[in-house]
Amino acid sequence: MSQENQAPEHSCSEHMGIFTIPGELPLQGAYRDMCYEPVRGNIWTASEGIYRTIFLEGRSSVIAFDTFGTPGTARAYAGAMNRVFPRKPIETIVYSHEHLDHTGYASDLAPEARIIAHEYADAVVKGRQSDGQKPADEVWSGERTGYEIDGCSFELIYPGPTHGDGNVAAYFPQHKTLFMVDTVADGAGYTTLMDWHLTHYVPVMKRFLSLDWDLFVPGHFWALSRQRFIEILDYWDRLSEFAQKAIIDGVDPHDWDGLNRYTDEHLGPLYRNEFRYGEYAAMNLYRYMQEHLTGGWGIEGNLKPDLSPL
Repeated sequence: MSQENQAPEHSCSEHMGIFTIPGELPLQGAYRDMCYEPVRGNIWTASEGIYRTIFLEGRSSVIAFDTFGTPGTARAYAGAMNRVFPRKPIETIVYSHEHLDHTGYASDLAPEARIIAHEYADAVVKGRQSDGQKPADEVWSGERTGYEIDGCSFELIYPGPTHGDGNVAAYFPQHKTLFMVDTVADGAGYTTLMDWHLTHYVPVMKRFLSLDWDLFVPGHFWALSRQRFIEILDYWDRLSEFAQKAIIDGVDPHDWDGLNRYTDEHLGPLYRNEFRYGEYAAMNLYRYMQEHLTGGWGIEGNLKPDLSPL
């Protein structure tokens, strides 16, 4: 290839994820205010208003879960942990799953930290080779594993396909607390449900009800009670039925005006007061309609989910 036909190198000074077009990326470096507060025991939570994660105080270090989704927010997250524990470095990062908006920037959060991830997530990270996202140093497989790191005890649980690849929960039985990203969150909160494995999602999330916890910390918005967790799963469960009924009633999922009218007529009486119903409910219904019309997501979307207790 001649020099003039070669794609120029990306000029952004920040890590660029999978962007390839040269030029500055102001979004990558933008700073976001980070709020943080204690949860229970040695568990803390951090959020910039939409995304949420947790971090743990160890004897001499901090264990961070995820990195947030840009170099700027990763640095803000690191700053928050440093304000809480100024003499304790971030020595471990636990990946929830492989999506860049949650785990894309370990290079900016703590480049020397040891990274732990499920094998499914790590395989995607290695294949993607995204600028700023680092592969795991320690990979685990299967459904459940326990960790004791710098005085912090927790379990990582892969319940089955839910969202993305290798999406795991962190369980703290001593504090009756469960943390999991991009699954249950309050209200109708997830646009078009990208990369959700809907055949498995509700059944495998219900497996967590076999565990002893009463506080759920999600990857978005605010913490939920066990009862609210159940109510949100019921919304998604019923949405599948509503989607089938919409198809039977002749609704075209590509007719956005018609889909919104149908959603408000049929879902509105039950869910109109839910958080972000007006923004997302029609998109939620659209995604479930497409699930029924196309047959599901990949090979795992057409296998029966595991319903056994965890």
